[in-house]
Amino acid sequence: MQHVLENIELKTYEYGFAIYRESVKLRNQILLEPLDRSEPVSDYDFPEKDIYIGAFLGERLLGTLVLTPVDSSTAKMRQLAVHERFRKQGIGHALVEKFENIARHLGFTKIVLHARESAVLFYKHLDYIRIGKRFVEVDLPHWKMEKNLLLP
Repeated sequence: MQHVLENIELKTYEYGFAIYRESVKLRNQILLEPLDRSEPVSDYDFPEKDIYIGAFLGERLLGTLVLTPVDSSTAKMRQLAVHERFRKQGIGHALVEKFENIARHLGFTKIVLHARESAVLFYKHLDYIRIGKRFVEVDLPHWKMEKNLLLP
């Protein structure tokens, strides 16, 4: 398992190019198809402000997530998706760390996200805290979570 993570390259990619279209396919496959949702994840993208981050093994996209600026201090983490065959190998963790580094570099001090209930423990291990009450989004229970990037 560790061997795969050692060979992963984390980098941003641009909207509209082939790799973006591949990321939409991966996000749809992981996040919406199991729920029988018909709308594509691309309907939620904001290419004028989003930053797309991917985990690559060579040219192959294994995982992705989206950074969306909310305001001058807050970035929203959206649509973390890792290819099923490559889960539990640290790729999701590495993507979140890359996201946090990019957010810090851009001057953001807080990250917010909507975590599926099944992913809350994953984010808690990365020092995110639950805020408020559970709610339903895309037909699943979610929690708002956040992390203060100014805390050690």
